[in-house]
Amino acid sequence: MSMKYSIVARKNPRDNTAPQKYYPQAQSAGVADFKSIARRIQKNTGQSYADVTGVLAALEDALPEELLAGKIVRLGSLGSFYTTYKTVPGDAPEDVNATNILETRIRYRPDRSLLSEVNNGARFEKVTTPTGGTP
Repeated sequence: MSMKYSIVARKNPRDNTAPQKYYPQAQSAGVADFKSIARRIQKNTGQSYADVTGVLAALEDALPEELLAGKIVRLGSLGSFYTTYKTVPGDAPEDVNATNILETRIRYRPDRSLLSEVNNGARFEKVTTPTGGTP
């Protein structure tokens, strides 16, 4: 199976007079949703579909709770979820408080073994037009 890409032209945002450069851009092959992932896990493990969806649903519930507790959530070789903030600065340390935090962001850092598996298994196919689906 190959990962599809198309070619896109982009301007240099720092120099609008510079000629455009061309880059490969990943194209989605569709979406693997909750149910399709649960069915795949069911087939690969012999667990019932209900058991698999129950565990995945529990993970959906537990993840925000742990992040709200300020924890880094490590999911084995999948990687880690953690929070960062979008902030505005203060002029002095005493000027900074919780009102300087505008938004909480959730970040994901893949485990090195997952990155290695995807990078080592990646095969690419050029497409002339962008494919459907969302990233």
